[in-house]
Amino acid sequence: MARYDKYDLSDSAYTMMTDEKITRYNNLIRQAERTNMAHGGQVSKEEATFYYQAAKVCEEMMNLNLSERAIYARWKQNYDRCEAMVQKISDILAPKPAPKPQAAPEPEAGDEIRRERRRETAAPEETTGEDGRKIVQTKSGFRTRNAVKDVPADTIESWYRKEKPKHDFSGVTGMEELKRRLNEEVASLGWDRIDAALHISPVQSYFFYGPPGSGKTYLIEAFASELMSRGFKYIRLLGGDIHASLVGVAEKTVQIAFKEAIDNEPCLIFIDEVEDVCVDRNSSKAEGHEKRLTVAFLEAYNLLRESGKRVIFMGATNHPGQVDSAMLDRVKLIRIPLPDEKTREAFFTRKLDTLTLEEGFTYADMAAVTDNYSYRDLESLTDTIAIRTKHRTIENYRVENEGGNMDVEQTDIAGSEALRSGEILLTRELFEQTQRELPPSDKSRVWAELKAFEEKMNPMNG
Repeated sequence: MARYDKYDLSDSAYTMMTDEKITRYNNLIRQAERTNMAHGGQVSKEEATFYYQAAKVCEEMMNLNLSERAIYARWKQNYDRCEAMVQKISDILAPKPAPKPQAAPEPEAGDEIRRERRRETAAPEETTGEDGRKIVQTKSGFRTRNAVKDVPADTIESWYRKEKPKHDFSGVTGMEELKRRLNEEVASLGWDRIDAALHISPVQSYFFYGPPGSGKTYLIEAFASELMSRGFKYIRLLGGDIHASLVGVAEKTVQIAFKEAIDNEPCLIFIDEVEDVCVDRNSSKAEGHEKRLTVAFLEAYNLLRESGKRVIFMGATNHPGQVDSAMLDRVKLIRIPLPDEKTREAFFTRKLDTLTLEEGFTYADMAAVTDNYSYRDLESLTDTIAIRTKHRTIENYRVENEGGNMDVEQTDIAGSEALRSGEILLTRELFEQTQRELPPSDKSRVWAELKAFEEKMNPMNG
C-alpha cells in the first residue's frame, strides 16, 4: 500500500483530493453496474476491471484516512466488497475444476468433533410461521421473516445494533433546543390510545442535515440510546453501502430494512448518507438505477407509514439538496448547526480536562477563536495538542536505564505523574501554534449548497 506521507494533506488539497476520489469511486461502481446491465446480468471481464479499479481508489482513501477510524472502516468495507466482486466474477469466468471424488475414509476418533463443527457452521435453520412466511434463524438465534438469497439473514442481523451507544443526551454538548424536541419525542411514547384518538401517527420521521462534522450522527446515536432504554430495537444502515450493492440488490435491501422495522416494533431505523438511496429523480445526474432505487425507497417508506406500527425513522445527510423532494415532504427537516461558542467551550473542557492550563488562559479563550470549526475540526485540533503534549512529556521526563537507553516504563510513570500534578502546562502559545497549522476545513461550498437548499424549501425566506 502507498505511504501515507506521499499526500499533500493541507486542508484545501485534502478536500479536493478526497472529493475527486469519491467521484471516481462512484463513477467506477456505476460503470460496473451499467456493464452488468448491458450484458443482460451476465458478468464480464470488463465489469471485473471496473471493480478492480474501484478497489484501488478505496485503498488510496484508506491511506488518506488512517487516523480517522470511522472513515477508514467505511472505505475498508468498500474495498472488501470490490475485491469480493472481482473474485466472484473471476470464479464464474474461470471456475476451478471440481476435485476428483475420493473413497470415504474410515471413521476415526475425531469424526464426532468434525461433525459437530459442521453442525456449528451449517446453513441457517428455516421454519414457517403462523402467517405462512418463512422464518430463518441464524446460528446466534437471530430470526427474520425477510431473508432472501441476495440479502441473507446474517446480513440483516448485521444491521441491528445490539448494544446501546455509550453516550446519551447528557453526553451531547450544545444543541439544547434539539435535545429538548427529541426528549419530548421520547416522553410522548406509550400513549397509544391518546395518540389514536388525536390521529397522531405512531410513525415519526426526521431528516437531520448540516455540514460535515456538525454532530448529526452523534446526536442520533444519543437518541438511539434513550430509545433502547425503553425497549426499542435499533437498525442502522449506511446509504453508501446500500448504493454500492449490485443492481437489484439495493432495492431489496431498503425494502427489507423497512419490513424489519415494521416486524420488530418498537424500532428506530436510521439511514446515514440518505442521499445515496433517495436521490433527486429530477436531477440530470441521476442514473436509471438510482431512480429505481429511489422509487423502491419511497414505496417501502409508504408501507411503513401505512403499517400503524411504532417506528421512528431517521435520515442524515450532508447534501439535502440531492434528496428526492417527495421524501423531503414526508419528514421533519432539522438543520444541525456547527457548534456555537458555548458548545465549543464545553467541548474543550471535556477533551482537555486532564491538562493544566497556564495562568490567564481559559477554555473560553479557545472557544472564542475557533468559530466555523466543526466537531471534526475540533477533534483534530485537540488530538494534535494531546499528541504534542505527550511527546513533550516524554522528552522532559525521560528516565534512562543503566545502559543509557530510555526506560519506557519508568518514563511512562514519571510523565503521567507530572501530568496529574499539573507540572505540564497547556500554553496559549502551543494552542495558537497548533491552530495556525490546523485551520477549520473549507466550508464555502457546503454553505452555498445549504443556502440554495433552504431557499428552495422556503422561498419566502430567501
